[in-house]
This record gives sequence, C-alpha cells and structure tokens, in this order.
Amino acid sequence: MLTRKTLLSAAAIAVPVAVFAVTAMTEPGNNGSMAPVVTKLITANGTASASLSQESLRQTVGASIPVSAPQSKAAGSEPNAPESSIVVEAFTEPYRDISVAASEMGTLSEVRVVEGAIVKQGDILAVMDDDILRASLEVARRSMNAEGLLKSAQADLDMKTQEQEKLKQLRERDHASQQEVDRIQTEIRIAEARLLSVKEDLEVKQLESRRIESQLKQRQVIAPMDGVISELSREAGEFVSPSDPTIARLVQLDPLLIVFSVPLSQRNEVEKDQVVELKLGADQVRAEGIIEYVSPTSDTSNSSVRVKVRLPNSARQHQSGERAILVMEHSAENSNPAATPAPETTKPAGSVPVAETVNMTPEEASGTPGKSTPVAVRN
Repeated sequence: MLTRKTLLSAAAIAVPVAVFAVTAMTEPGNNGSMAPVVTKLITANGTASASLSQESLRQTVGASIPVSAPQSKAAGSEPNAPESSIVVEAFTEPYRDISVAASEMGTLSEVRVVEGAIVKQGDILAVMDDDILRASLEVARRSMNAEGLLKSAQADLDMKTQEQEKLKQLRERDHASQQEVDRIQTEIRIAEARLLSVKEDLEVKQLESRRIESQLKQRQVIAPMDGVISELSREAGEFVSPSDPTIARLVQLDPLLIVFSVPLSQRNEVEKDQVVELKLGADQVRAEGIIEYVSPTSDTSNSSVRVKVRLPNSARQHQSGERAILVMEHSAENSNPAATPAPETTKPAGSVPVAETVNMTPEEASGTPGKSTPVAVRN
C-alpha cells in the first residue's frame, strides 16, 4: 500500500529521449525507509527508456505539476439505455384550401357571403350579371310551351286520315278515282312530316332552354365544399376577367392538416393510419392525430420524410397556423452512440508520447540484480 505519492509531469522536455509525462512515487522498503519507485518513460517511438530514481526525475524534469488520478467506473454502473423521444415541429393548416373562381367573365352583380361565413357545399357565394341570359331563357320557355303549331299539325293529319278512309270506301263502289286516293295519301304523308317537324322544333327549344339554364348556373359562384370564407377577392360591381377569376378563398378547418418533416432515421417509426401524440400551441395542449400519408421518397436536402397528419377539429378548438409538435417514442439503443464501440485508433509516427508508471524494487532502480517483483502498469 502506498503511503505517499508525488505526481510530476512535463508537457515537452528537451532531453535526448522525448518524454511527455513522468511520474515518481515512494513506497516503504524492507527496513521501513522510503524507497524510490522507478518510472518507466515511453519514448516517441513507443519504446521504454531507462528507469530513473526520484532524484533523477527531479533533476530531469525540474518542476512538478500535480496530475489527477484516473477515475474508475464502478462495476455494473452503466444502466440500460432509457426510452427517449424524437420531437418534430410544424404548423397546423387547413385540410383543404381552395380559391373559388368564376367560370365566365363579366360583371359581378352580387356577393352573398362575408369573410368568416360558414358555408355548405352547393351554397351560392356570388352571382355574375345574367340579365341577357334570363331574357333568353324566358323566350325559350314560351316557345317551348307554345302548343298551337303542334295541335294544328296534328289536326291536319287527322283530317287527311279521315278523308282517306272515305275515299277508300268510294273507290270500292267506283264513286272515286284512283287518282283521288293517291292524292290523299300524299297529303297524309305531308301532314305527318309537318307534325314531326313541329315536334322536333319543340325538342330543340327544350334543349335551348336547358342550355340557357346551365349558362345561368355558370354565372353563379358555388361553394365546392363545406368550409369557411377566409378571404373575399371581389366586391359587387367589379369586373371579373379570365386572367384573374378568383372570387373568394374557402378553407376547410375540420379536420386540420399538419405536414411534418420526419428524420429519415425515424422512417420506420411512422405508418399510415397510426395514431400519434401531438402538442399544440403555446400551452402545448395535448391532442391525437392520425397519419394519413407517408411519402415513399425522402428529401435529400435535409434527409427527411414528409408525413401528413390529420387532426380532428369538429368543435373548432384548434386554430389554423398553430405550432404543432409530434412526439415519437423510440428505443434509445438505435440512436445512442455509446452503445456502439469506438473504433481503435493507430498512433501515427512522431505523435506525443504517453507516460506509463511502473513499480520496481530499489535494486531494479539502481541497476543491481536481484529478485524481480511484479510490475504494475498504469495507463
């Protein structure tokens, strides 16, 4: 057992043998006196130099610098890697964001909604000027409902048919000529053609009426989905051009959408339809979202994968644009660098040498042959 230990070190000493650090110690001898403990010096090429006594060390080094002893690690003190979390941040956004536009150019005659209005799919948001179309529709409807021509053509055909029956009877008794019979048959065919023409004309007018009705619907700006009017781009009386037909911005806030950039190393931690834990807003309100899409490709610029999370928002308790945090639990053994042994490094030629302390007997220190003792090397 050591009773006194003196640690000496020097950073760079100009001696024939390059030495980085030396250590001298004393321990009790056989007669109770303090015997010097010899220090082995490691040279730059890795070989051991001659042993020096404590006095020689002082003369060689010239100054003493205390060196702290290495701390030992208790057996079994390294615990298992704990569970850790990966935190990814993003912002909530509308699930759908649509710029509602007019399908035809013209003057905007009426806007039926205001910003912030909640609308349903099919609601009329605005109406374009449609006076000319409505007048054309009225004409088409009246023409379609005019049954005078149809009734007249049908009556003419009926009359010709009755006349033909009478001529046939007269022909059987030789009171009518064959020429009269042929004439009435020709007139019947003409009446049938006239009736068919009237019917076709009425069908065309019906189609024309439907076309005008369709054009009138095109002059209406209809909500394509349930949502909230977040912005109006036009006011009543403004002209809508084909180059800028947007009337309003409609957003769907139930559910909300969050797009995270998940590190590529955590790709296997997420999958479609997985329920994930979220923290929202400055207060970090906890909520649950559902993964609805995981990109099959990664972003090479930041080594991440795009993941879309759907956040239910039926009560409108969450705001679009809030900060959202995705918390993913995973085993630390996949990411703890301490679990992977460090590769061995090779000391290059000419590198700074390291001192090793060797305990030797006084006889070995003075070069006197004697019984050797076990040598303890401290790295």
